[in-house]
Amino acid sequence: MRIPEPDGSVSPIYGGLQTGTVTSKAYRPSFFEACGNKKLRFKRPGTALSPSAPYPSPSPSGHGPEADFDLPETRERRLWELRLFHNQQTEMIQVFPTPQSNAILRLWSHVMPGMALRDGGALLHIILANSALNMWHKSTSQDEREQLMALQTHYLTLCFQEQRRDVANLSSKNADYVCFTSLKIVSHSVALVQTLSQEPWEPPLQWLHMGRGADEIFRRAADLVNPEDGDQIMTFLRSPPALTEEDTTSYDRGRLEWLLEHPAGRGSVEARGDHELDDMEVRSAYEKAISYTCSVRGAIERAEPVFSIVRRLAAFSVFVPTGFIQLLAEKRPRAMVILAHYMAIWLDYEHIWLIGKGGERQIRGILMNLPSEWHCKLEGVPTRKI
Repeated sequence: MRIPEPDGSVSPIYGGLQTGTVTSKAYRPSFFEACGNKKLRFKRPGTALSPSAPYPSPSPSGHGPEADFDLPETRERRLWELRLFHNQQTEMIQVFPTPQSNAILRLWSHVMPGMALRDGGALLHIILANSALNMWHKSTSQDEREQLMALQTHYLTLCFQEQRRDVANLSSKNADYVCFTSLKIVSHSVALVQTLSQEPWEPPLQWLHMGRGADEIFRRAADLVNPEDGDQIMTFLRSPPALTEEDTTSYDRGRLEWLLEHPAGRGSVEARGDHELDDMEVRSAYEKAISYTCSVRGAIERAEPVFSIVRRLAAFSVFVPTGFIQLLAEKRPRAMVILAHYMAIWLDYEHIWLIGKGGERQIRGILMNLPSEWHCKLEGVPTRKI
């Protein structure tokens, strides 16, 4: 998977590094991934971004009452941690109907857990957070779901804190570890989309920002990876799908380009007064988001395996222009319409826990907030499924 860098070079991300070493500045690989005591109450931290915070703080809407994250050392907490790690090892290694390669499965079942237990810190905590979210997804008990969401928030917060320290001391010695942590953060951020509020609707900005932040860190870390100090991440980078800019943000967008036209029609008074697309940066952001959406549809039509499609869906946060994220934050109608068409792809993959009801909830939220004159642009979105 590749995206252009600011200097015009290209970086492979989240699979697809076929040959070569990780040393060239012009070819830098990037990536693509207790509260058992109800008396403990958890604060929801803010989501503001700052130069010292490469990720937004976790704040799944509607979850986690007020309190702090300084959990005491208790038997109950340790039992929760063992339960979370056990769930990771027994329920979360193979989540796709089509098995991945043995090398990739070994990465998830042996290499990454071993690295997490050996070094502790950020990687272990993102594994625990991810497992808590997985168990939240499966649980039918409201009390347990509240506990699991609080645990998820707690361990994700710890992960962010420790990842910042790891990045501050980044070298070839911990580069492999930082890459795996970043990879898990992206994977986790995708799963968080299903936890977002439907009313009031929240676009999945946390996921998009976390993807961008983790990608930036992955680039820096992957540039330092070498065999002497550990390069297990290369197994992942060499695995499919091998995406390029041409296969993602420059993909043929013909089938969805009509989304950019004003709903009143080209010759209408409304269209003549609509100057949003006169800004070339805005137009480019929309076009790239549409191209990426079309590229995933193309992969489905080529019958790529489910694990490959889910990687592509997750990598939207890495490829999508930052300008599109801002347009979505402003709830511009075109941005909302494009997101709805993208989220419609998620509907066929809700049996994968990372996706869950995330697409359905986003489409419902968009339908409730999109100006009525733009509803015609949701033609083709399979709302009958929701």
